[in-house]
Amino acid sequence: AVAAEREGADAVIVDCMGDPGVYAARELVDIPVVGPAEASMHLAAMLGHRFSVLSVLDTRAPMMEDQAARYGLRSRLASVRAFNIPVLALADNHERTLRAVTACAARAVREDGAHVIIPGCTGLAGFAPLIAAGLAAEGCEVPVLDPPSVAIKLAEMLVALGLSHSRRTYARPGPKARRWPGQDE
Repeated sequence: AVAAEREGADAVIVDCMGDPGVYAARELVDIPVVGPAEASMHLAAMLGHRFSVLSVLDTRAPMMEDQAARYGLRSRLASVRAFNIPVLALADNHERTLRAVTACAARAVREDGAHVIIPGCTGLAGFAPLIAAGLAAEGCEVPVLDPPSVAIKLAEMLVALGLSHSRRTYARPGPKARRWPGQDE
């Protein structure tokens, strides 16, 4: 994020639904830093009463639940459901991935009361319209978000409006020795 700002970037988007380093990066730069999970969860809460996140693995569910709580949206989270395909295997068989994710989404709508679906991995970029079509074919017409696209559009909006994060929330760290990769001490 620091290097991107130095090189003239207008905003930074983290390419992971874990939103790793977003808060720390906001402390270090003046340009907007957007996490796809935070952006998508807030948008989902605007589009419907409750949303579900589709996770790659069961072990990621607690992280997604913690994120919803951190973002003030725990009461709007219908569920975190896993379709159990590891991140590095998502692209191995596009049709298998789509079937698994769509079936998981349908269960979230029917069993958990989800009104909006969030694919919980940026490795599923571009899948949202396909998942939505699969859900519609099963009688479960709900919005399906594409977190990378949501993050990009939010970053574009923040830049266009001349806004960034509050320094009262994301204060710069106090003076201390910092080392950056590739720099001598």
